[in-house]
Amino acid sequence: MALALDGPAVVRLERVLERDRDGMPLCEAVTRRLGVESWMLRLDAAGRVRGVIVLAADLPAGGGAPPELAPAPTTATTPALAPHLSVPDDPLERLEPLRPGGPIARLLGGTQATGRQLADLALHSDDPEIRGEAVGVAVDGIMRDPALERRVLAGLDGLDDATLARTIRGIAGDATPGILAVVEERARGRPLGDRASRVRATLAP
Repeated sequence: MALALDGPAVVRLERVLERDRDGMPLCEAVTRRLGVESWMLRLDAAGRVRGVIVLAADLPAGGGAPPELAPAPTTATTPALAPHLSVPDDPLERLEPLRPGGPIARLLGGTQATGRQLADLALHSDDPEIRGEAVGVAVDGIMRDPALERRVLAGLDGLDDATLARTIRGIAGDATPGILAVVEERARGRPLGDRASRVRATLAP
């Protein structure tokens, strides 16, 4: 079951998180305020909360928002929570489990990361351990969902292998061979692994 907090609840969550920012990691603060372990935030460029999806079977009784986020009494009847019955279609918004105690879990202060966070770490982190784990977690998530793998491959179909290699190198620089090697290894025997192998073969030695 997944529920989406409405606009007023999102504003209230942003306000209570603002009070927590200096005292604890964002992931811990959100988990405490929502009272559930599985959730996803959408942040704007300034880091403000603009959307919240609660992904949990153990929601508070009655499916309402936590007391701090519950709407103040008004004459309106807008519910605090609205149904959202499926995981996000956008791979960048999906939540993937992290290895407990691993480098990304320590960095983010939580047990899950969105596809967007993983992509950013894989392409931009200076730490090879974090890059490798980010790529591995993302690929494992794709491998668990064959339909998602087909979507990813379809999205890359417009680029030939050499062009895709140049594109990734333009973003990830010298980390490109390592990123492709992890994809090839984690998706070995699958179409995504085959594509990564072909793209890596086009890289200059």
